[in-house]
Amino acid sequence: MKRIIESYRRKLATEEGYVVKRGAQLRVALCYPNVYAVGMANLGFQSVYDLFNNIPDVACERVFLPDEQELREYEKTGAPLLSFETQTPVRAFDLIAFSISFETDYLNMARVLRLAGVPVWARERMARDPLILMGGAASFLNPEPIAEFTDVIGVGEGEILVPQLVNAIFENEGTKEDLLLALARHGRGFYVPSLYEVAYNENGTIAAYTPIETGVPERVGRAVAAENPKEGTLRRALRRGEFEVAEQLRAQEVFAPATVIWAPEAEMGERFLVEISRGCSQGCRFCWAGFNYWPPRVVPARDILAKAKEWRAKTDKIGLVSTAVCDHPEISEILQGLRALDYRISVSSLRLDQIEDELLDALVESRDQQIAVAPETGSDRLRKVINKNLTNDEIVDICGAVFDRGMLTIKLYLMVGLPTETDEDLAEMVKLVERIKDRMLEAGKRFGRAGKIIPALNGFVPKPNTPFQWEPICAERELKRRLKWVCKQLARIPNVEVRAMSARIAHEQALFSSGDRTIGQVIDAMARNGGDLNAALRETNTDASQHTSRARSYDEVLPWEIVDAGLGRAFLQQEHERAQVARSTAPCPSVSQCTRCGVCPTTWLASAPLALVQLQSSLGAKVAA
Repeated sequence: MKRIIESYRRKLATEEGYVVKRGAQLRVALCYPNVYAVGMANLGFQSVYDLFNNIPDVACERVFLPDEQELREYEKTGAPLLSFETQTPVRAFDLIAFSISFETDYLNMARVLRLAGVPVWARERMARDPLILMGGAASFLNPEPIAEFTDVIGVGEGEILVPQLVNAIFENEGTKEDLLLALARHGRGFYVPSLYEVAYNENGTIAAYTPIETGVPERVGRAVAAENPKEGTLRRALRRGEFEVAEQLRAQEVFAPATVIWAPEAEMGERFLVEISRGCSQGCRFCWAGFNYWPPRVVPARDILAKAKEWRAKTDKIGLVSTAVCDHPEISEILQGLRALDYRISVSSLRLDQIEDELLDALVESRDQQIAVAPETGSDRLRKVINKNLTNDEIVDICGAVFDRGMLTIKLYLMVGLPTETDEDLAEMVKLVERIKDRMLEAGKRFGRAGKIIPALNGFVPKPNTPFQWEPICAERELKRRLKWVCKQLARIPNVEVRAMSARIAHEQALFSSGDRTIGQVIDAMARNGGDLNAALRETNTDASQHTSRARSYDEVLPWEIVDAGLGRAFLQQEHERAQVARSTAPCPSVSQCTRCGVCPTTWLASAPLALVQLQSSLGAKVAA
């Protein structure tokens, strides 16, 4: 155990901004079920840590999946998993809150519980065991595979859920069952799996979810931040014309998710990260982040720049976190402000139709030598299927604009196995990469050097709450064939460095993305046998193809529909049908009273959502009624 404590304390010594609180009424172990370097690069995790610790009677410490060296020490000594800040056994906390962004970390959740000495299955835990909560992006995507590991699932966004959860815990000091029932009856935001009975049809599909207590909703609505935690007070002040009060509120710190703890050993640890928006307006039919964060919302430029100014003394590198950087209506003001602060700006990836001169100039000034873009496929036809309305000619021209500024290395995100894909589509992908490479070499002659094209190939995995949720994943052997063929063709092209995920990993992702509660037994078995999926499937007698490799009918009850993501089934079905005939759909307007997809109640839009940035950044504006 000594070596584990030394490892934790060494990392702590490199950090700034972490919190140690003694004697708090509620002790929370906030767990990112992956290694430290990955967890500390996650803004949602850092934001929730800050939210918990800003509540006076709450002490929150971090927990991570041990790295390989630490794991060997845990196994050697038999020590229970320890918290990061004070190296306290995790099972001694009142609440273990898992922040899960990706379904692949469901396995790590089971591993963490086992390491902590806490029973994996909720039904096996005793009253003295910690309350187990799961939150994060995966919570309103499909939490069912780990539903029976959890006591409660926070469905939605942390800035709304954290204060509600803590209030409920403080107000319900009776039994754990009383607390869970109170949370389930909250109306939205808290899903208590033990309060629902799941009935199955003879063919293994779900027949129905039935609440087993009165007052528990049939489906659990997500809790989403329309603006920031002060938005209700601010909006009321604006409506009453109390502009001095509103100005005071706006002068206070608002919720703009950003780096809280300076952690140089994290991925991208040398950068200050700030979230500038959530969601994307384009409606790409494969994209869970786009649909599950509808409507698109933005953080006002003034708040982003205020955060950036606070951190400038620590670093000159900033990363803008967003699924659609240039969709921000104040992106020009943001870039100008960051350049005035002499920041070196980077972005995770760019939508090809978003790349504008001002942003490219800022990236060149930052001396970024690589940019990542996502053509997704090489076929104009297939791009219409997925509702990404760009042609190959436009993509080559846009990449050319990048190369002409001296940024000669570009990463291309591409998918193999998309619905309706043919071998001709794959051949078009190879041709597109060749054209982009030729354009790079043409620009490179002027700079006296050549760059590199890095195609990153991923197998298409159908995601819940997207129009492709009814699609099967391409059969593993066939997906492997397609990936191998594309890799072989691309490897022959000079100045191209291809990277590809395995078909096996894609199928594992699909199982965790689309599975129901029965997949929990598979995950538990994997946690016990070193992560071997095939061995776990054999042990549990589970047919993975039931969840991954069949097309689902429109009248089937889908496991993830216990969570009401707000998207209308009719809208998603219509989008799926349009995909079959390669028909595109206009982007989400997000600022008009549109109920096309069903996610935006008219009353909510009328009350100034975050997307209406002009109402947030201009205090004198009157809120539409």
